[in-house]
Amino acid sequence: MLKNIILVITLVPTLLLVFTACGGKTERTVLQYMPHMHTTPVMKPQRGYEDGTAGASVLMPPKGTIPRGFFPYTMKSAEEAGLKLKNPLPFSREVIHRGRDVYNIYCYACHGERGIGDGPVVPPYPIPKSLVSDQARGFVDGHLYHVITKGQGVMPAYASQVTREDRWAIIQFLRVLQRAENPKQSDLDLLEQRKVN
Repeated sequence: MLKNIILVITLVPTLLLVFTACGGKTERTVLQYMPHMHTTPVMKPQRGYEDGTAGASVLMPPKGTIPRGFFPYTMKSAEEAGLKLKNPLPFSREVIHRGRDVYNIYCYACHGERGIGDGPVVPPYPIPKSLVSDQARGFVDGHLYHVITKGQGVMPAYASQVTREDRWAIIQFLRVLQRAENPKQSDLDLLEQRKVN
């Protein structure tokens, strides 16, 4: 009996609270938890606050902050990048295939299938440098990374289109193109052995 009385005493106020809190619509809420979240004015982009004290609704981030996922690139020249940057990706089949795929999206149009500068958009535009020339083969990976990131001559910067990892993968693929255009004697011997077998 005592249990039933305690149950009624606790259950009735709880039910009353639930039904009145979730009840019908009212013009004014009697009790509001964190009222400032409910009454915050909606800001229109680029319009500013009504009182004009704080400027635009889109405020500048604090000085020195960096967006999430952003890595600042501090190299000033291709020579500096050539000395300081090393390719972090392994020379593997997966990396080369990824480099080929990204090359075909971003580089093929100007540099062509073999990297010699005979892409389909070249006739109306300036001929790009060959990626398989003696000069290009002499560039270290960091130098090529800088050129892809910042651009050089008529080539625009691709930092905003191509991720850091994909830039390195493109460089690994370029090394394959360079070796295919200028094979070593050991490469030719291996090719002959495969033809015989």
